[in-house]
Amino acid sequence: MAMRDKRVLPATPIQKSKPVTTQLTEAPAPKASAPIAQVVEQPAAASAAPSAEPAAVVAEQPAQQPEAAPENAQAPVAVVAEQPAQQSEAAPVIAPEPVQPATTTPVSRESGAFARQNLVLERANTSHAQVVLIGDSITEGWEGARDQLQSLVGLRSAANLGVGGDRTQHVLWRLQQAPLMSVNPKVIVLMIGTNNIYDDSADDIVAGIRAIAALMNQQCPNAEILVLDIPPRGDPMDSARAKIAQINAELAQGEWPGHARFVRVGNQFLGADGALDRANLPDLLHFSQKGYAMWAAAIKPELDASLAANHSQPAPTTPHP
Repeated sequence: MAMRDKRVLPATPIQKSKPVTTQLTEAPAPKASAPIAQVVEQPAAASAAPSAEPAAVVAEQPAQQPEAAPENAQAPVAVVAEQPAQQSEAAPVIAPEPVQPATTTPVSRESGAFARQNLVLERANTSHAQVVLIGDSITEGWEGARDQLQSLVGLRSAANLGVGGDRTQHVLWRLQQAPLMSVNPKVIVLMIGTNNIYDDSADDIVAGIRAIAALMNQQCPNAEILVLDIPPRGDPMDSARAKIAQINAELAQGEWPGHARFVRVGNQFLGADGALDRANLPDLLHFSQKGYAMWAAAIKPELDASLAANHSQPAPTTPHP
């Protein structure tokens, strides 16, 4: 068996490493930046002087940086001044145009009344009666009470221009279509308004009646115009009673044009208890023969006075129906 070599080898000397030296090299300083702007004052124009002052060099100053606000500083509150509200220009106030009531707006009758309306228009264009009767069915009713009409006008001629169902606006229309100038009556007897009672106000009805009187006076300025009151109608509790009383009260006030005047004759039909006698007004609206006799007797003094005021001796003629 081989024996190990027990020789000891000489130790190899350990070389000491050189210490590592870290060389810190200082970073080169930054190059100075060129000035921002250099304004060189140009030399003044050459003059006779041998030498000029050296040009001044003005260096532009760098902008100042704003100081940093402290950390706890509160931001300034912006104060916004409230602008006064602009006053808008007020729109001009335009007054509404007055509305003309139906009672004063001339209008023709409906087709059902054309026959009577046309007959009356023809009479107005051809008659030369001394007395003209204008109104609604109560006036037209004189044609069924000829004796009573005769007692009213006597021997004077009369033209009945009443149309059943007429209102104030219808009379205005007929007076425009057939003016009374051609008739040239001495007296005009007007009774209108009862057919307006349930549809128009008392003031409007009065306005319509006054408008008719004004137009008749314009067409016949020398004629006497008798504006009769509206007779009572219905029972005492009928709403028409109060309105008729108000209309007649208003008609009794104020001035009338020309020779026109208001005449009250209707109250004679009322009993002591305010009721109407059916012997005089069978339907509490239209007159019977007896009712026309009472009406004629009440109107006659006023008619005679009006005729005397214009013509003391009227020519005797036959009454016109």
